[in-house]
Amino acid sequence: MKTQIRKQYAAATCFVVAVILAMTILSCGQMFTDPVQYLTMANADTNEIYFQEPLEADGVFSVSYTHSVNKTNVEEYYRLENGTLYLFKARYRSFGAGVATEIAPGQTLRYEDGYMIIENIHYALPSLVYKVGTVSDPLIHIGQQTWHMKELAPSLTSVRFTVQAK
Repeated sequence: MKTQIRKQYAAATCFVVAVILAMTILSCGQMFTDPVQYLTMANADTNEIYFQEPLEADGVFSVSYTHSVNKTNVEEYYRLENGTLYLFKARYRSFGAGVATEIAPGQTLRYEDGYMIIENIHYALPSLVYKVGTVSDPLIHIGQQTWHMKELAPSLTSVRFTVQAK
């Protein structure tokens, strides 16, 4: 009888230890996963948040808009690296005020579907601010999803983009 009780006690102890071990492994696994990066668009003056969405694993998003002078589409691509936002690629149809007219050392220029694409730009941005227009409608792109800034924030508002881990 004592032997049977000892076996039951040993089996129960093993079960409890296995459950505690499994819970520990699961909770440690969650501690070591990378936090999700969220793109946040907020009012540049009041910090009121208008938009917050998770980025894909590569930390890339883009903003496209109609150029105010030459009235063609421009798309600027950003990536978070070590806590800093970088412009790493630009895509546009024609030259105009505020777009590159020559490339810097290490950058590449290629043409695709009527667009000029400059890659390997590695320009750190201490602050990324856009103005929500009244005529043009800047768009935010993350992966295959797109949002209209005019639907997220009032016209003529300056909005600041940041990336935060959660």
